[in-house]
Amino acid sequence: MLFKKNLKKIGMIGCGAIGTEIAVAVDKKDINVILYCCNDIDKNKYDELLKKLKNIRPKFLSKEKLIKKVDLVIECAKKDAVKEIFELALKYNKDVMFLSAGGVLENFELVEKAKQKGINVYVPSGAVVGIDGLDAAKYHGLKKVTLITRKPPKAFEGNEYLKKKNISLDGITSELVIFEGPAKEAIKEFPANINVAATLSMAGLGPDITKVKIVVDPFISSNMHEIIVEGDFGRFRAITENLPSPTNPKTSYLTALSTIVMIKKIVEPIHIGT
Repeated sequence: MLFKKNLKKIGMIGCGAIGTEIAVAVDKKDINVILYCCNDIDKNKYDELLKKLKNIRPKFLSKEKLIKKVDLVIECAKKDAVKEIFELALKYNKDVMFLSAGGVLENFELVEKAKQKGINVYVPSGAVVGIDGLDAAKYHGLKKVTLITRKPPKAFEGNEYLKKKNISLDGITSELVIFEGPAKEAIKEFPANINVAATLSMAGLGPDITKVKIVVDPFISSNMHEIIVEGDFGRFRAITENLPSPTNPKTSYLTALSTIVMIKKIVEPIHIGT
């Protein structure tokens, strides 16, 4: 890779599996940026991240100091952290990338404020493919967006919605539809499982119109997402079968990869695809 002068400085909030993948990519010079600093509510995660790096040593700073110092803020934390990070990015006029799409959707009024201030807000496609086609279809005549998510029973352990509905997943031997309705409700009831629905809602018709079906499948071990998009262009289906991150079985590896590539697209001169 040919490196330029005046590289963009990035700051990362969240040093877990995805943050580590990003940091390692920068360390290997796969991304043409400077990872200037990091933050995590658990400093031990930052210390563990440093052990995986050979060439760079990002500083550990508070959220506010981090945001003040960098050109691009990357949120790899949790949905609950989005509001504070977003407000600080607006305060200091910093571009920001969010992986917690559900948090962005819950604070969508801040997106409008970012538009007014000329601040760029990025949300990677994450654990799903087909966002490029949806983006194109939205330009004219987008009519219907449906998400069908299939996950193994263990993915829903401790879910409060299932407890409330008295739905037991113990010993199920066939597919079971546990939810069917608008994305807005799916995001509320399955916050740990349905980040994809938030991304699709923002990219397409919004959370009230985007349809979601959630299926528990005892015969699969990975998470599957099927998107069906219909409009004036025609119709397409995109199916993603996700494998977990090598460093965290709860995280889709594709989420980390899509984030790395989005950063690359921001800083590199060649852009292929919608």
